[in-house]
Amino acid sequence: MTGFSRRPIAVLVCCLFAGAQGSHAALGGLPAARPGVADSIATIEAAPLRVERKLAVAARQKSSRKLAAAGSIIPVLTPPNKDVPLFLTADSMEGQTDELAVAEGNVELRKAELLLQSDKLTYRPLDDEVEATGQVRLAQNGMEVEADHLKMKLTEQLGFADKARYSVTREVDSKLYEENRTVVTVTSVNGANSGAPMMLNVPNVYGLPVDSPAPREMTGSGTAERIDFHGENHMRLSQGTFSTCKPASPDWYLKAERIDLDYDSNYGRADDTSLWFKGVPLFYAPKAWFPISTDRRSGMLSPSFKQSTKTGFDLTAPFYWNIAPNYDATFYPRYMSKRGTQLGIETRYMNEGVESDVRTEYMGNDSSERRRRYAYALRHQQQFGDGFAAALNWNGVSDDNYWEDMSSRLLQTSQVQLERRATLSYVPSPWLQSSLQVLRYQTLQPDPDNPIARPYFLEPQLNLLGYRPNLGGFDFTLVGQYSRFTHEDRQSKDTGDRLVLYPQISFPVISAALQVTPKLGMHMSSYAIDRATLNGGGTDRISRVLPTFSLDSTVVFEREGRLLDQDYVQTLEPRLYYVYIPYKKQGDIPVFDTGLSDFNFAQVFSENRYSGYDRINDAHQLTAALTTRILDAQTGAEQFKAMLGQRYYFAKQRVTLPGETSRPDNFSNLIASVTGLVAPKTYAEATWEYNYDDRTSDRFSAGVRYQPDYGKVLSASYRYTRDPLTNKSIVDQVDFAGQWPLAPQWYAVGRFNYSLRDSQALETIGGLEYNAGCWAVRGVVQRLTATSGSPNTTFFLQLELQDFTSIGSNPLSLLRRSIPGYGKTNELSSDRSLISNQ
Repeated sequence: MTGFSRRPIAVLVCCLFAGAQGSHAALGGLPAARPGVADSIATIEAAPLRVERKLAVAARQKSSRKLAAAGSIIPVLTPPNKDVPLFLTADSMEGQTDELAVAEGNVELRKAELLLQSDKLTYRPLDDEVEATGQVRLAQNGMEVEADHLKMKLTEQLGFADKARYSVTREVDSKLYEENRTVVTVTSVNGANSGAPMMLNVPNVYGLPVDSPAPREMTGSGTAERIDFHGENHMRLSQGTFSTCKPASPDWYLKAERIDLDYDSNYGRADDTSLWFKGVPLFYAPKAWFPISTDRRSGMLSPSFKQSTKTGFDLTAPFYWNIAPNYDATFYPRYMSKRGTQLGIETRYMNEGVESDVRTEYMGNDSSERRRRYAYALRHQQQFGDGFAAALNWNGVSDDNYWEDMSSRLLQTSQVQLERRATLSYVPSPWLQSSLQVLRYQTLQPDPDNPIARPYFLEPQLNLLGYRPNLGGFDFTLVGQYSRFTHEDRQSKDTGDRLVLYPQISFPVISAALQVTPKLGMHMSSYAIDRATLNGGGTDRISRVLPTFSLDSTVVFEREGRLLDQDYVQTLEPRLYYVYIPYKKQGDIPVFDTGLSDFNFAQVFSENRYSGYDRINDAHQLTAALTTRILDAQTGAEQFKAMLGQRYYFAKQRVTLPGETSRPDNFSNLIASVTGLVAPKTYAEATWEYNYDDRTSDRFSAGVRYQPDYGKVLSASYRYTRDPLTNKSIVDQVDFAGQWPLAPQWYAVGRFNYSLRDSQALETIGGLEYNAGCWAVRGVVQRLTATSGSPNTTFFLQLELQDFTSIGSNPLSLLRRSIPGYGKTNELSSDRSLISNQ
């Protein structure tokens, strides 16, 4: 079959048939065509009669019609759609005015966004109908059809093709099917105590590959005894097949007595259907519906199954209901051989200013625990207009061990403090914000030997924040808060009200290289405390007024340089930050929501070392820090950054939390941090906190990530945290993760998270992926240490048929969470394929 690159055989003429026996003189005196030329070209359009180039027509005589003699012109044939020209070329051509054109030999018919090639073609202009035989090829709007015989009304795209092969290509967004409810949704296991990888989000300025490729093309192809065309973007296959593999050698295909492909609705429907993979039938269905894009559509989703030590054989057969474009529901009936049957439901709603997601799981009787079990999560956000908005985040489970036992796939979490928050906010102007919230928690106790403290509830809390910059050169800030603290344990926990008002004024002085900002504030707070029964009961009222002063100054020096043929700019940024807050006795104030903040570069430049308002530290201190950056001279993008800082105290610490040891030295720990590209496609970061008093490290973390391309990533990290009170490590872990091609089409994935303190592996993942282009198979094993009880081992095995469906258990959510930079290999675009580079 000839292709689009076939060389033209004659020059283009804008009008073919101008008169049955007309002379050349009537057309402007064109010279006679050379005798014996057998090439013809026609352009049929609604335009005034004209001839732009020489025309040669073969002279033949048939009794059924008038034919042109050699060098003569045949009458014009005008298509019904007068706005769309039609071009016809062939080795030979004959016809009658406005009735019929017959072309033979290397025939090409061209129309806007349409090309039809064949050995022989008959065109009837009045009906706008074409009939082609012999090596027929039709190409139109991403669709290609090859057939022995085709008949079609071109404008309406109605017709049929016999003994056909087809291919339809559409561009789609690279959205995962499990996110759009067209294939099996995420399967995962509980992530308690596993620890997230250190580097999940590397800033894109460092030039590492992004985690999602650009939009790509989706192609469906197959064969059919007959294709019926029912208008644009809709065709019916009789005794046909459908696959997203290359048409020449499909590894898998859907075979059916009848297949309807509707690219307006973006779905396919098949009758008497069987799915074949590598010549083996996988299943049969009397009727089937399947997606031919990433759009959502109601129907059964692919079942998911796995094997787990906690649940046994675990099978989920989801059903998706696309109720409306902005409203849907997914049902997750689930069978676990060790526990019984569970039903999960998720509903999602989105409208202008409204977004809602409700998830719930319910099991009437857990045969292993002999009780009912459930979990739920409700998230809702709504904009009412005029500055009003509301939000709801409400979560709960039936018992403390739910996450560990059920290995939830719908409600994925390992939290032990389940938030229940309702918020109403009001923003009357850009400089003023307010909110009212109610906050409660469900505290889980999965390990009886290590009870978890229950937090206070806020019933309610009112927040006010105002900020007006540049009023006469001054910046004004106002923080206001009223909180009512309640607790489940009224015997040993004080409760009460707290009112905070904190106005501040600052005067920033800014130049090109220097910034100095003095700030003065007045922290005022008042408590009405209901003492616990064990504390004697009664009500206490406490007031506290503390002035605060700070001075922040930064200087930026720059110099230009060149390294490895690259121009760069290096900065040197010394910074001094002074804070003064007088001492105020605060030991009688309960600790409702306050704790000691982590010591890091964000906290070292803050006024208060405590989070919350129950403790305001006494301060007479200076923080000194030095930062240097390497910037790209052309773009200004940061390539490398190093920071070093320490706080110096001019007075002893007097304000403490219950159980906190006062600071023994006149200086804080030393903190240092480096981040950036240390080699091409290699990002590293390290943070260190050194304790001068104990001459040891209180905290250290370091990691490196090498990612030369999408689907190629290796990372390693180490984390250590010491408890200064016990001088023992709280966290002491190493973490290795990666995804790497082993051979053409083969990828290895894995993670090893090991606790040096406990001498045990917290999470181990190992697996292989095979990417064949139009299908992929993944096998992954995960072993996860539980908070209490025995570890949980889960095996995932998934066969994914590209852009169609998946069979088995889906490990993608697990791999994305556990392996920084993990990429789904069968989403690679053709020009970035790792397979072709092996």
